[in-house]
Amino acid sequence: MSHRIKVAVLGQGRSGYGIHAAWLRQASEQYQVVAVADSMPERHEAVKELGAKGFDRYQALLQQRDLGIELIVNALPSHEHTSGTIAALEAGYHVLCEKPLASKVEDLDAMAAAATKAGRRLFAFQKARFSPGFRKLQDVLASGKLGDLVHARISFSRFARRWDWQASQRYGGGNLNNTGPHPMDQAVVLFGERPPKVFGRLMCHNEFGDADDFASVCLHDQDAPLIEVVVSSFMAYPPGETYNLSCTRGGLTGGARELKWKYFDPATAPRHEPAQGWSDNRQYTTEKLAWIEECWKDDSTLNEFNQMSKGLYDNVYDTLVNGAEPVVKLDQVRRQIAVFEECHRRNPLPRRY
Repeated sequence: MSHRIKVAVLGQGRSGYGIHAAWLRQASEQYQVVAVADSMPERHEAVKELGAKGFDRYQALLQQRDLGIELIVNALPSHEHTSGTIAALEAGYHVLCEKPLASKVEDLDAMAAAATKAGRRLFAFQKARFSPGFRKLQDVLASGKLGDLVHARISFSRFARRWDWQASQRYGGGNLNNTGPHPMDQAVVLFGERPPKVFGRLMCHNEFGDADDFASVCLHDQDAPLIEVVVSSFMAYPPGETYNLSCTRGGLTGGARELKWKYFDPATAPRHEPAQGWSDNRQYTTEKLAWIEECWKDDSTLNEFNQMSKGLYDNVYDTLVNGAEPVVKLDQVRRQIAVFEECHRRNPLPRRY
């Protein structure tokens, strides 16, 4: 058997138990969960299911040296991502941290500095980078068939009311911090390597909380595509698919498991000369383009959630064991956090709880 990375998971809530422990159980040839920490002992199901050791305090887990832990998965609540990650790095472990990696750029920089000082790896759990639909979307754009990207709208929206901790500013909740890292990670990739200019609008209409439940953010700059991200809790009728791309030779639409796109071939398109003077017989210009239409449908037996977890955990394993490079770069996450920080600066919401 190849090397199995021994893992400890901090936090056994929706993410720590329902996503990380659940996937690590399936990835048993690569990983072995040897410890979990949660302040609620009744959440230590992984202790029995995986033969792991349970801790009520993650600080005590980090000091446990006889378990052979190599990788810490930080699935603590959002407001503890920075402190928990730095503590784990300083204790000598590699860290995979849930999103949002940090709430401020200075916090992310402190985490990165701690990783460098300790000689350890810091990974961001931006699993939407491995969404089958987004990966195919990137392939289609890279083919050049659609031409240059002009505008992209990414919508992770629905109609849903919340009253849990994710509805509270106190714990770093809100649509932008909670769901937003998924589409914003994709938006940063589509925008390119330079830091974007940002326009953002955050609103809270939640009678049960004080964090944003509507977020609309545009990344823009001269000679760059306009990337629009919408994370709304008020879309009873979502406008189309998750992705809608407008390009110079066509467009693309679809979601995580199915896409369609169409484009024209410039070599076979009608040729025109710029008109001299007014319109011909008061008519609009018209032409017939020979559209080429293609589609894709994911045929994986894994659901999208598991595909994303598999892709990211495969990459973490390949990085730690085989020296590969992380697909999700920290400088990309840093640009994402800068966007979030600017949106919150421009849209301060009153704290009610």
